[in-house]
Amino acid sequence: MKRLFLFPVILLVLPFFLSAQSTAKEWYDKGMSLIKAKDSKGALSAFNNAIAIKAEYGDANYQAGWCCNELEKYQDAITYLEKAKQLLPDKAKVYFELGYAYNYSENTDKAITNYKKSLELYPEYYDAAKALGDIYYKKGDYANAVPNFRKYLDGEKDPDDSYYYKMGWSLSDIEKYEDALIYLEKYSPENTEDKAKKNTEIGYANFKLKKYDEAIEYYKLAIQLKEGYGTALRGLANVYYEKNDHDNALYYFKEAVEKDEENSKSCYYKMGWIYNDKENYDDAVSVLLKSVNYDSEVAGTREELGYAYYMKDRYDDAIYQLNKAIELDPKSKLGYYYKGLCYISMKRKTDAMSIYNELKVINEEQASKLLAKINAM
Repeated sequence: MKRLFLFPVILLVLPFFLSAQSTAKEWYDKGMSLIKAKDSKGALSAFNNAIAIKAEYGDANYQAGWCCNELEKYQDAITYLEKAKQLLPDKAKVYFELGYAYNYSENTDKAITNYKKSLELYPEYYDAAKALGDIYYKKGDYANAVPNFRKYLDGEKDPDDSYYYKMGWSLSDIEKYEDALIYLEKYSPENTEDKAKKNTEIGYANFKLKKYDEAIEYYKLAIQLKEGYGTALRGLANVYYEKNDHDNALYYFKEAVEKDEENSKSCYYKMGWIYNDKENYDDAVSVLLKSVNYDSEVAGTREELGYAYYMKDRYDDAIYQLNKAIELDPKSKLGYYYKGLCYISMKRKTDAMSIYNELKVINEEQASKLLAKINAM
């Protein structure tokens, strides 16, 4: 009975002794082989065995962290990589992987710190520059995204093509429109939607450079590629608006609202301005009320709406909107001026003079125009 009992025990214990005879280096090499075989889980187990034998094994800690990143176990990755950083303080790749783990753990401040350190140790670490640029890009910090994207694009032999677009976008945001065009022209998207985005962004850069004909050309190309593309329609409308081509501007503003109302509510103000300019006050009131519903804190919208009501002889409604304009902008010269016109039309000369006295402090030229109308009552 004893012999029969001991035999399986020996079989169970034997693998333990065989395993114990393996060195940390052998386990490390096993892990590297499993990485090549794309078995990150198995590799992590091997690196753990190496670390169990040799706790201060820097390379094994680094590779274990790398595997955890691959397995999306970012907190575990941080543990291994922080240890690796202590053991391998001059290895840029350790800081890069640690930055990666912190980034995907939504700790972007520590991600930035570690990516920067990896670049400090190895200035040609272009993937680190790319990763830093992405973090800043997602934060909307385009001024910091630009130098990192530039380092990546100028240094990497075969950069990801989409980064030319990101670079162009970022440069436009910091008002470097000529430079933006250089990078956007290098962007070579394959699918139709990305081609539309490229043309739209080129249109925008040209618009900001006041190259209106070029802007119109690219915006129209974008719309041909992607019918009903709200961003391009809004851009095209704004170009015509700046050219004082109000008929075309109104057409494309309407198209934008019809095709992409959710993102085109900012168009209502300019539509209202155009309607007022065309003396179409009913439509002006309609769209300006929509503009107020979209954003009630814009003084200019209240001024235009107040003016439209004034021209429709709806003086109480006009005064209400103009008071709102003045609340939002105490130096609203048009708010005071139109309000004074309402009192003149209501034959309330004393109230009109009171408005004149307030307006005189803000804008003497506008106040003089109001006073002339008061004196003509």
